[in-house]
Amino acid sequence: MKRLLLPLLVLGASCAARPSAREPSPVLQAEHDPFSSLSELAVKGRQLQFGVGLRSYVDEDFGKLDDQVALALDYCEPMGFERLRLEGGIHYTHDEADDSRSGGEDVRLSATTLELSAGVNWSILVGRLRPYVGGGAALQFLNLRGLDDESDAIFDDDDAAVGGYLKVGLAFQVSRTSHIGFEVRHFEGGDVELDATELGTSYDQLLMVFGTSLASDWP
Repeated sequence: MKRLLLPLLVLGASCAARPSAREPSPVLQAEHDPFSSLSELAVKGRQLQFGVGLRSYVDEDFGKLDDQVALALDYCEPMGFERLRLEGGIHYTHDEADDSRSGGEDVRLSATTLELSAGVNWSILVGRLRPYVGGGAALQFLNLRGLDDESDAIFDDDDAAVGGYLKVGLAFQVSRTSHIGFEVRHFEGGDVELDATELGTSYDQLLMVFGTSLASDWP
């Protein structure tokens, strides 16, 4: 009797040690759901984001040079505070328009801006949607140039203004590392003087954004 019980006990112990076929392993679950293991990468990892859109200045004196084409490059770096990351950006705009001077000269106007910004960014992941907000300080360089019909410069003036920005965006996670979305940005800055004209630098900007998330050393 004892000889029969011993093999049965060994067989029962080995069966109990095997995982149930009804319970999928964590590895299979991760492969089935691409967001299961790295769902926090989009809100806690490094991020590189590009944007293209339009910038509209609040000051109506920009006239025909309003609604400038805007290009943006933003980078987020984790700093160990959950979903709060450091943010830096370079924004560029350009526009051209024809105008007439008081002396009857036909002038081709060209406006270019370059903006450097630094601040913080906070976001949260809700399914595949990732709303985010950001804010900080920015330095805006402006150039205004006028050319006559023969491409001789009539004036070429530069100035700079310091201010602050606030932005709100909504991204859609195409994958665990890539996203697309929209972003609205407002800059509130001081006045500049270009070609003897005082202009306000505050603006609203609408961008279509796309980017990628990268792994970081922060937990």
